[in-house]
Amino acid sequence: MIFGTRGIGAARYLRAARYLRAGLGAAAFAGASFAASAARAQEGPDLLAGWTDSLAPLLVDLGVAPALASDPSYVAGLLVALTAVILANLFALWGVRTVRAARRLDAQRQEDYESLMIRVNAAEAILAAEPDAVFIWTPETMKAAPGTLQARARIVGSTSAIVDPSSGAVDFDYFISRLEGEHGVNLREAVNRLRSRGARFSLTLQTLQGRIFEAEGRPAGAQAVLWLRDVTGERAEVSRLIERAKTAENARARLAEQVDCIPLPIWRRSEEGMLLWANAAYVRAVEAPDLDHVLEKQIHLSPDDMRRTLNQKLTAGAPAKGTAHAVIGGERRALDVTEFLLEAGQIAGVAVDVTALEQMEQELKRHIEAHRTTLDRLTTAVAIFGPDKRLKFHNEAYEKLWGLEEAFLQEGPSDGEVLDQLRAARRLPEQANYQDWKAKRLDLYRSSEPLEEYWHLPDGQTVRVMGQAHPFGGLIYVYENVTEKLHLESSYNVLEHVQRETLDNLKEAVAVFGTDGRLKLHNPAYAQIWNFKPEQLEGEPHFNELAEASAYLYDNEPVWTDLRARITSAGAVRAEHDGRINRPDGAVIDYALVPLPDGATLLTFVDMTDSTRMERALRERNEALETADRLKSEFISHVSYQLRTPLTNIIGFGEILEAEMFGELTPKQHEYTVGILDSSNQLLDLVNDILDLATVEAGAMALEVSEVEIAEVLNAAEEFAQRPAQKAKINLAVECPPDIGVIKADERRIKQIMLNLLSNALSFTQAGDAITIGAARNENEVALYVTDTGDGIKPEHQATVFDRFEARGAPDRQGGAGLGLALVKSFVELHGGWVTLESEPGIGTRVTCHLPLHAAQMRAGPALRAGE
Repeated sequence: MIFGTRGIGAARYLRAARYLRAGLGAAAFAGASFAASAARAQEGPDLLAGWTDSLAPLLVDLGVAPALASDPSYVAGLLVALTAVILANLFALWGVRTVRAARRLDAQRQEDYESLMIRVNAAEAILAAEPDAVFIWTPETMKAAPGTLQARARIVGSTSAIVDPSSGAVDFDYFISRLEGEHGVNLREAVNRLRSRGARFSLTLQTLQGRIFEAEGRPAGAQAVLWLRDVTGERAEVSRLIERAKTAENARARLAEQVDCIPLPIWRRSEEGMLLWANAAYVRAVEAPDLDHVLEKQIHLSPDDMRRTLNQKLTAGAPAKGTAHAVIGGERRALDVTEFLLEAGQIAGVAVDVTALEQMEQELKRHIEAHRTTLDRLTTAVAIFGPDKRLKFHNEAYEKLWGLEEAFLQEGPSDGEVLDQLRAARRLPEQANYQDWKAKRLDLYRSSEPLEEYWHLPDGQTVRVMGQAHPFGGLIYVYENVTEKLHLESSYNVLEHVQRETLDNLKEAVAVFGTDGRLKLHNPAYAQIWNFKPEQLEGEPHFNELAEASAYLYDNEPVWTDLRARITSAGAVRAEHDGRINRPDGAVIDYALVPLPDGATLLTFVDMTDSTRMERALRERNEALETADRLKSEFISHVSYQLRTPLTNIIGFGEILEAEMFGELTPKQHEYTVGILDSSNQLLDLVNDILDLATVEAGAMALEVSEVEIAEVLNAAEEFAQRPAQKAKINLAVECPPDIGVIKADERRIKQIMLNLLSNALSFTQAGDAITIGAARNENEVALYVTDTGDGIKPEHQATVFDRFEARGAPDRQGGAGLGLALVKSFVELHGGWVTLESEPGIGTRVTCHLPLHAAQMRAGPALRAGE
């Protein structure tokens, strides 16, 4: 290539000279050509005409156009001369310029040639220093016949490995002959393809002596180049490196497998925070499909702020630790993260799941706090001193018991300082030698024996002090204020003595049997009522023994068998039980069995002999009175029923006479018939009241319940009392709210109640007085009342106004039979209500009937008798 470049420069120079000579010749040739053309123009008018037409503009500018028209031969000669001159000038000018350009080009080429020679020399020096052999085939050598001297390649670089030792010659064919097997054939074919077609190749060759060469061929412009590199030593080194690489790769694979088996997330990252590698546990922790996804998305297990904090700690050269929380498997987990700074500037980290430890610590804190809260709620003072004899914990009861300041206790004073503080406040027992006593107290920290003693304080309190070794070292003190307990014990002893004296003086027999069925306690009345001797009750005898000893005093074996089972049988039902024993000696004994909380059984016996006799006598008398009352009620009912028939006849005949159906009557006769009718009606009303009262008392009256309009009842009562009130000049008024509504009751009996109340009010009022009929309603009842401003009822008579046959009329009037208010009370009670009376002499009386709106059940039995 280098020598070809030099030949190209010389050829260009020669061609420039030839072009100059050709230009001069062309001018002469052009002149001759034009002359010949002019001569031919004289022979060919048509050709001349063509030239004339093409040169017409130029001829006009030269002023020869007229001559052209007059003399064609002139024109032809002129054209020939003109063309020759122009062409000669043009070629002369072109030749001058060409010579100048050739000179400049030659100078530039000389400069380029020198620069190229410098570069060629440098390249040849570099090739000569090449440690490997380089074969170069130029175009001239590639055209030569193979095997000839002209076809040999130029060889540069190190040729020591390819020199023929016998002749010292360096030859490509000699090198091929040294190759083993087909290596030489392959190399020759590859070189032929390179020289002929420019085909690149790369081969590994081995000589007969065992040396290894790498052959690489490729075209370089118009040349072909072959590099031979002796890699015998390098191949051995490469083999060793490959073996070491395989060993390292196997070790790395085993290490990676072991690391992937570790259940702890492990990773490696750069100082900038870029995640470089992680194990399988890390991939599972971040819930990623694989490691590539983790690295691509840069999924970090620890938060950014924590990594920045750990980076700052790692600059000191020590491992950095921190705690982070992450969601793993859908659960919030606590991780203890530790990172190490590696030599390559990278950071390795490992995360340990400490969720269980954190939960245990929290649970321990909760237990400690719960214990602290529990101890604070205790009324017993508790104090814990550590191994250094300083206060570590105290509850509120401790502070309250000793009256120590909270600030002093919060400082964690020593046990000796606390004792000194208590002694200064006179809160310790008086000691003859306080220092010795204090030293003995402090020696407890070296003793394993528990402490229990009582402190009798100067203020009269007694404190029980208990101390023992604490599991974490130090001592735990428990201070129990037993002042009240001692007082209670003393009071209990006094109370027990009093109870003992009380039991001994009771007339009732008392015996307490324990869970083993033996007598634990008894009083003298127990021995007296069952005729026990003192020696029989000594030594806690069993219930069976006492039952056998008193067998002659009872003949009701089932009662004693039941008592024995309740006292001695563990499976018996523990419940209160009572009964009566009729003894053969005529005594009647009531007994009661009461189970006690401690499992014992209290048995009491009461001699009811005298009470039984009195009860029997009273019962017989009561039965006689009830019989007499029943007979009286039957007699009244029978007599009242028998009186109704003749009264009906008398009233009927009196009405006939009054109606003058059999003739006119004199005024005197009218007066007598009216008197007969009034007396008969009064007697009939009395008989009806007696029958109603008897029916109620017999429990035979049934109420006909319906919805009763209260306003209509009051209007009917007003109509009943209107006439007699006007006659007696008494003011009559009605008080009834418009929305009083209805009530479920027996309408006939309700009206009868109101009429009886009005009759009673008319009996105790005089001219000028007032009577008010009213009703009021609330959520639970309806109140019907009658108020008058009459004489009133004396206090001593108010308790019996509702009794039967209690009649007290006005001083100037005749009293009734005394059944009206008794019937009112009976009818109201049948409806489930009650009657109230408010009266004051000289002011008036108010009787109110309270009727429930939601009575559970209307009474159908007898009303309460008067006086019961």
